[in-house]
Amino acid sequence: MALKRRRRANTKFYLFIGAIAVVAVVVLFFVFNIQTAEVEQGTIPFEAEAAAVVVRDEQVVFAQNYGKANYIVSEGERVEAEAPVMEVYKWGYNEKVMNDLIDYQTKIEQYQENVFQSEDLANLQNEITAKAAELRGIINGTAEGDVVTAERELKSLMASKQNYLKENVNPDQQLQDFYTQEEEIQGRVNNWRQQLTAPTAGVVSYYFDGAEDVLNAANIENIKSSDILDILNGTTGSQETQGEETEQPAYRLVNSYKWYLVIRSEEEIPEFTNDREFSIAFNDYVERQYQGVVSGTVKEENDYLYVIEISDDIGELLNVRRADTRVFTQFTGLKVPEKALKEKDGVTGVNVVVGREKTFVPVTVDIIKDGNAIVTPAEADSLLAERQHVEV
Repeated sequence: MALKRRRRANTKFYLFIGAIAVVAVVVLFFVFNIQTAEVEQGTIPFEAEAAAVVVRDEQVVFAQNYGKANYIVSEGERVEAEAPVMEVYKWGYNEKVMNDLIDYQTKIEQYQENVFQSEDLANLQNEITAKAAELRGIINGTAEGDVVTAERELKSLMASKQNYLKENVNPDQQLQDFYTQEEEIQGRVNNWRQQLTAPTAGVVSYYFDGAEDVLNAANIENIKSSDILDILNGTTGSQETQGEETEQPAYRLVNSYKWYLVIRSEEEIPEFTNDREFSIAFNDYVERQYQGVVSGTVKEENDYLYVIEISDDIGELLNVRRADTRVFTQFTGLKVPEKALKEKDGVTGVNVVVGREKTFVPVTVDIIKDGNAIVTPAEADSLLAERQHVEV
């Protein structure tokens, strides 16, 4: 009996089976193998350049519209509460009466010196002569110093001399007549004169730009993008007052340790989140850097406003309204690849991988740059930690 010969399987059949096996292995690899990256402690630098507007914590002190002012305190000088800052003379004051007062004071002093001399008086006069020479040098540029300060010191010395002479010279009838005339004229001058004192401690400035009401710390929550654009475009001007009965600004009193920068941006700057601290440098004032904290963010129709609060002494920026700035910091924390960030039910997070188990962990993204991100777990007891692995 003849045996049937077994047919050998076709080579193509084995190739087909092999292909199916390869596909199955590949599918299983991608199904069960999770690509991950190790979480590390890292740093990503951040820097932004912007034109910023300075908003100060200040108050404007007013006086009835005046025609003459004597500055007791220098520009940029710090004063305590109730310290005299300046004297103003109302409209209608008589310059001739002012000159008459000076003439009588000069006569009195000359008369006193003719009948009385002492070493103390000579020393006072030498101090007055030296201070007057110093003031002349400051005015004509041959000496350094502040004119207002030198004037104040000279007036103080002259007042000391007058008081010394009055205390040490017994007046005769002629001198008593001079005193009476001086007192009468002084009374007329006092009716025109108003002394302005500081309502609180602060730094004095006599410069105004017309934006003191709107761009003020007390109004910080109401500042709009249009207010910032006015400054950046140079369209805000000083406000003029007219009429003798109208009050006009006399000086500003500034809290130099509380002020703000307002930055306008057409694009969102996600790094500017509330309570985040930044270093700030000003292009035109490179001598020092400041530290500031983001204290507010406003989304308007076409742009964003970011408010940075600064507690360092304002220094040279006392009268600056617009400034080109560089805002920078280092973001340090858990560093993951940008592609590890996932969205789940509108929440940003990462998938932490332990073995073959994935756990979604919500995070706050501090910064994304060059394919990496610094993140902070949204919850205190989080699986996300250094040297853990996240899905990418």
